[in-house]
Amino acid sequence: MARFYVLLLITLLVPLPVAGQNDMGTWISRPALPTPRQEMPHVMLNGEVYVLGGINAARSSSELVEAYNPETGQWSEKASLPPTLHHLGAAVVDGKIYVIGGYISGFSPTDRVFEYDPSTDGWTEKSAMPIRRGGHVAVTINEKIYVVGGEQFGGALTNNQVYDPATDTWEELAPMPSAREHLAAAALDGKMYVVGGRRREGGFLNNVRTVEVYDPATDTWDESPANLPITSGGLAVASLHGRLYAFGGEFFEDGDSGVYDLSVEYNPETNTWRNLAPMPLPRHGIGAVAVADTIFIIGGGPIAGFATTGVNSGFIPPKPIGTASGEESLLPDGISFLPNYPNPFQTSTTLTYSLPAQMHVRITMYDLLGRAVASLVNSSKVAGEHNVQWDAGGLPNGIYLVQFEADNTIETRMLIKQN
Repeated sequence: MARFYVLLLITLLVPLPVAGQNDMGTWISRPALPTPRQEMPHVMLNGEVYVLGGINAARSSSELVEAYNPETGQWSEKASLPPTLHHLGAAVVDGKIYVIGGYISGFSPTDRVFEYDPSTDGWTEKSAMPIRRGGHVAVTINEKIYVVGGEQFGGALTNNQVYDPATDTWEELAPMPSAREHLAAAALDGKMYVVGGRRREGGFLNNVRTVEVYDPATDTWDESPANLPITSGGLAVASLHGRLYAFGGEFFEDGDSGVYDLSVEYNPETNTWRNLAPMPLPRHGIGAVAVADTIFIIGGGPIAGFATTGVNSGFIPPKPIGTASGEESLLPDGISFLPNYPNPFQTSTTLTYSLPAQMHVRITMYDLLGRAVASLVNSSKVAGEHNVQWDAGGLPNGIYLVQFEADNTIETRMLIKQN
């Protein structure tokens, strides 16, 4: 009866106006990486984000493997890498992680390859790469791992090689048109998109904006994709919803240096980039991996050089609602208001809703006494899926209620804030 009274009271209250949610994507804060590091890849295995090796706060190479579970918000430590490694490549095939190359001692590149089996929490050494390299990328396409770029004893590479875990063999492929290291790459529509990076020219490190696409089916490169809006090395790239997303990076120009808060989206249909909500903390030496609808960027360097952080950020990009060619829209059939994630939560939680057409939306937070504690949205929103984050860090633990209003739809849900 008491709960019914609270819900009835909520429907009679008038929410306070507030600016609408950022339609350029939403950043959410998650539990920090236990051991701050940079220059380490991220991979997703069995719903967890694995962070492998890297450079730690003591500026030493690390053998640590730590995994984050987005559902529970918990970190766990896995079997350590056989050697310490940083600037390594990593990819997943058939439920196993493959670590490829990297710097094994100081900045000496290695050709060693290791396979991680989660069922035994153990590592096995596999056939070595044909060359040694660090600062490269590894991307899985059709159960094979494509390894491209990187650096070997001061020189940026164009080498493009593929590893087949089923046969434990390597094959040389068509080289990348532009030599670079500290680059980023991701698979999209069966192709490998290689983005940014840097190379040494005339004794100086120069970042590049270059975007090149490799097609495994034809062993050819396409140099026509639009370049990044800025030059960036040490950035991260991930694909989601048929789009490519690039984050962060480091620059060294005219005696100056710094770190970007870059967050941009590439649309392959229109061959264009657009700016999204910037990273809450600029970082380089990062990885990026998508789990469900969230891209996780964990750790990295907040300033140019060897500084480290354990910041764990999730980015929820706006979903595409149609195509440039006028094909069938991806708009939802009706209004929906999904359960918040996570729930229970410690500091912040994300609310997701979908609209079949443009309409006015209100989202208001209440305590159990029916008092409004936050007004998250009170504005007109376009059709499609939207995400809004509620930061309740200044409020006490306990049960809260969220009321969602759109058109003639009113829904109320319970949220639990606890440490």
